[in-house]
Amino acid sequence: MDTTMTSSRAFAFMARATRGLEWVVAAELKGKLKASIISISHREVHFSLPVMDLRLMELRTVDDVFLTCGTIEGIDHTRASLQRLIEGMQQLDLASTLHDLMRIRSVQYTNRFDIVGSFLGRRNYNRYEIEEAAGHTISTKFTAIQQPSSQRAGADISWRLHLRNTDAYVGLRLLPAPLHRRRYRSSSYKGSLHPPVAAAMALISGLRPNSVFLDPFCGSGTIGIEASYLENQLLTIVCDINPLAVLQTHITASQANIPLHPWIADAGQLPFNYRVIDRISCNMPWGRTVPPMGVLRVDPQSFWRETRRVLHSESRIVILSENHELGNSWQETLGFCLVLQCRICIRGRWSTLSVFTLDSHSNLSPIDEWGLWGTELLDEWETRPHEEF
Repeated sequence: MDTTMTSSRAFAFMARATRGLEWVVAAELKGKLKASIISISHREVHFSLPVMDLRLMELRTVDDVFLTCGTIEGIDHTRASLQRLIEGMQQLDLASTLHDLMRIRSVQYTNRFDIVGSFLGRRNYNRYEIEEAAGHTISTKFTAIQQPSSQRAGADISWRLHLRNTDAYVGLRLLPAPLHRRRYRSSSYKGSLHPPVAAAMALISGLRPNSVFLDPFCGSGTIGIEASYLENQLLTIVCDINPLAVLQTHITASQANIPLHPWIADAGQLPFNYRVIDRISCNMPWGRTVPPMGVLRVDPQSFWRETRRVLHSESRIVILSENHELGNSWQETLGFCLVLQCRICIRGRWSTLSVFTLDSHSNLSPIDEWGLWGTELLDEWETRPHEEF
């Protein structure tokens, strides 16, 4: 089935990313869509496509995607910039961008629209004043009504303004709601992981067809579900010591139409034979949101000993840790080798993603090049900026 809609020109987009995972988003864009990356900055990946590709709406590691309308320059911290913002909005061809959106999905034009403003740094105005200034221009151009912030969900058209340094990016959201809002998440569960982060964790573990993937702290099942979406020939196993978590995973997986069968199991005494697991990706209970239970509560190293037992020499493990950097200390004494580590910011809190292999692994590369989009992931990891954006 053809998933593209052609045009005589390239289409420009901006993907919003979890802070610290911009490189993973860029890799997915290149691997899945063959996108050309224009630039990467704080939570933003700008890219272009020669066609409008329906698979844009299937991206897993991004928070959201916007069609690029343009950039307004000369926006500083003073209140005079609000007028400059209005003048810049008037000069942009917003109608063409809206027409481009109609190439990829039907738009229910109800005479109402939503606009979301944000900025980096200190300004003498707030986000609501940004939204009001830009919304006035859009209202005039399209004879439309701006939805109040409390009624955003009622609009099928959503514009985005993001101010960084002296530039204001203007975009049009692909879907009425952000891509990170998964339909399968109808209810929240304590400690549930942000879906794009879960997808990124699964992806950098090195997903291969017919491999065995394990999340031993499944919670509501987000990592296992996202891994199965990315690689549908994966044998995904999820378990948790908490029966309520297992029940929630049953519900969530059913809503996601993913055939997961979660087990009740203690991660300190995993019910698997030696060397049967290819990949492990998990958000361990660090005690802040979810306390350790079972054997792990009295013996934190039990999980690592069990992991060492069930993994084989070519396996990989991805761990998300809260405000805590895992290193080559006692993990090394148990036979693990740290090959990748990066800091990410989730809901305003910094965490650390760590990738380990066994010290007997024949390839100590930070990324499995033979995994899903492995070449793109390795390229983006090696060329990512090391300084803060």
